[in-house]
Amino acid sequence: MGRYILSGNSSPYEGKIIKGNSLTVIPELPFSSLSSFGTAFLSHFEGSICPAPLLQHVTLIDTPGILSGEKQRLARSYDFVEVSRWFADRADLILLLFDAHKLDISDELKEIIEKIRPHNDDKIRCVLNKADQVNREQLVRVYGALMWSMGKIFLTPENVRVYTGSFWNRRLVHNDFKDMFQSDEKLLTDELKNLPMVAAERKVNEFVKRVRLVKVFVCILVKVRRNMRGIFGMKQWTKEKLVIALKQIFMDTKIEYGLSEGDMPDVESFAEKLLAIHDFNIFPGRLDKRILSHLDELIQTDIPELVEKAGGVEISSSQK
Repeated sequence: MGRYILSGNSSPYEGKIIKGNSLTVIPELPFSSLSSFGTAFLSHFEGSICPAPLLQHVTLIDTPGILSGEKQRLARSYDFVEVSRWFADRADLILLLFDAHKLDISDELKEIIEKIRPHNDDKIRCVLNKADQVNREQLVRVYGALMWSMGKIFLTPENVRVYTGSFWNRRLVHNDFKDMFQSDEKLLTDELKNLPMVAAERKVNEFVKRVRLVKVFVCILVKVRRNMRGIFGMKQWTKEKLVIALKQIFMDTKIEYGLSEGDMPDVESFAEKLLAIHDFNIFPGRLDKRILSHLDELIQTDIPELVEKAGGVEISSSQK
């Protein structure tokens, strides 16, 4: 049912095919935690170590195709959605590939996008491939349908960046949009080439995100413990009731500590994790505001100074 293919350049393994179980125990490679997904997944994961110049700085992960139609009834032998999120959280760029002549947004694809989207939406791009296989009118309809579908899944007015073209060396069947195909191919190639240059910037960005989330979670957990008796006094507490209570707690927390709506966690995911915890005494009983001050100072002063010492932030051509 498809395989994960890792393409990279890592001496002394150049030119070799390495199986999944072996990839998790090679200290130079960042895949050790994938062992938690078990043999069922690792038997579908392998690495191809290639001597391509681009792969000296970029690692490509090719995931199995998304199931659609009747095939969605077939159960995978591992948690495909969670594995996809593992890779998405660590990737610098996520490409969702679609064929223009058979566009299909399946339930499995929707589930994966919804799972990986939080904190990763700025890394996601769509690639509308084999666009030369349809004529001008069909391509316009397919492009519109893709944008409409992505808008419904992402729940945002901002459109996902879409690269349109025919990404192989064969002659175009329909060349009405030849210039656009060539332009998008160059833009996508440039973005891939520039990934190593923007990797440091992304790491700083991710670190700032995590610091902001730490601040938000500390504030929320203090509030949860403060209201614990009133909220968790019922013997039977359902997720639905907890979500309702947490929505009010989130609102109160935002107002009390001046937090941004965009930094708040998903209330349903938070409720699921909260229901699995039995001892709420592990949460802080009160909030030391010096902690918040230190976190704010880290974001506003320490990190900018670190970036400046490292030579500042370089803006790639694809971002200009």
